[in-house]
Amino acid sequence: MPGSPHAKLEVLTDLIYGALFGETSWQAFLDALAATMPDAKSTLFFHDAVARTGGLSLSSGLAEKESEAYNRYYAAINPWMPRAATRPIGLGVIADQMLPRDELLKTEFYSDYLRWIGCESSVGVTIMRERGRSFNLSTLTSSSDPDFNRRNAELLSDLAPHLRRAFDFIRREHSDPDNNENGLALFDAIGVGIVYIGEDQNIRSINSAAERMIAEGEAIGVTSTGRIMINDSELASRLSALLRHRLQAFSPASTLIRMKSTSFKCTLVKMQSDFITEFLEGPTVAMIIERTSLPLRPDLNDALLCIDQLTAAEMRIAAGIAAGLSLREVARTNDVSYETARSHLKNIYSKLGVNSQVGLVRRLMP
Repeated sequence: MPGSPHAKLEVLTDLIYGALFGETSWQAFLDALAATMPDAKSTLFFHDAVARTGGLSLSSGLAEKESEAYNRYYAAINPWMPRAATRPIGLGVIADQMLPRDELLKTEFYSDYLRWIGCESSVGVTIMRERGRSFNLSTLTSSSDPDFNRRNAELLSDLAPHLRRAFDFIRREHSDPDNNENGLALFDAIGVGIVYIGEDQNIRSINSAAERMIAEGEAIGVTSTGRIMINDSELASRLSALLRHRLQAFSPASTLIRMKSTSFKCTLVKMQSDFITEFLEGPTVAMIIERTSLPLRPDLNDALLCIDQLTAAEMRIAAGIAAGLSLREVARTNDVSYETARSHLKNIYSKLGVNSQVGLVRRLMP
C-alpha cells in the first residue's frame, strides 16, 4: 500500500469501521494490511495459552493448505506464542521482541512452516485477551529487517484501539437479549423447542416450548446456575464435541431420547458464527427438541437443497432464519450488510410464497 504512514493508517481505520457497519468486509481490511509489507500474509487469529492450541480465523495471502497446516499442527509449536500470551494488549511488536532471530532459525516452525510459505519474520498485536485466550492481528513478511518491521509494528499499535472499539461494539450488539427474541418466537410458533448453548454448557437462551418439554422428563435438565444437564450419554458426548473451539464443521448430530412416556427427537447443530463473535462468545450449539408424535423437521440443509429456486446466497439466509437467528445475526454471519440480507429475504418470501419468518420456517417443515 503506497503512501505515508499517516495515509496508511487513515485507509486501514476507515476499513475497520466500514467492516463493522457492513460497508466492506474484514477480508478487505486484511488484504489492505497485507499490502503494507513485502510478500505479506495478514491474519486475525486466536491462541489458547492454556490448551496450547489456536487457529487462523481469517487470513490474506495464505493458501488454504497453509492455513489448514497451521491450524492442525503449527499453532501448537509456534515459538512466538508464549511471549505473545503475556505481551501488553494493544502494543505492536516485531518477532525479534518475542524470540531472538537466531533462536527462531533453529525451530521446526521456521524451517518447515515459515520458509514453506515464503516468510522470514512477522509483526503482531494482541487486540484482547480473555480466559487464557488471546485474539491477535499479525502480518507475516519476507522482510527480516527489524527497523522496517518496527515501523509496521507501530502501525498495528495505532490500529489496535480501533479494532478493540469495533469488537466491543460487536460484543454489545451480540449480547443484546432482544436480538434472540424473534428467533425463539419462530420455534415457539411451530411448537419446537430451541436452546442455545455456549461454553461450559451454559444456556444462552431458551424458548417456552423447550422449557415445557424439558420439564416433562429427566433426560435433559437445567441446573440452578443455568447450565444444560444431559443424562443421555450419546447426546452429552456430541454436545461436548460440538462446543470445542475451532472444530471442523460437523453434520448436525441427532439422537432420539425418551422423557417418561413421551418421545422426543433432539438435534444438535453448531451455529456458524463470524470469527469475531466466536472468539468473544465462544462456540454456540443449537439444541432443537421436537416431539416425535408431530411431523419431524428434516435437517435444514437437506430441506433447503430441495428448494432449487433459491440461489446459494438465499439458501444461506433462509438457513440462518430457520435456525433461529435474527436477520442482523444472519447478515453478520454471512459477512453481508443488513440491507443485502433483507433484500435476499424478500426474494425468498417471493419465491417460496410466504410473507413472514414464521411462514418461512413452516415452509421448511415436512
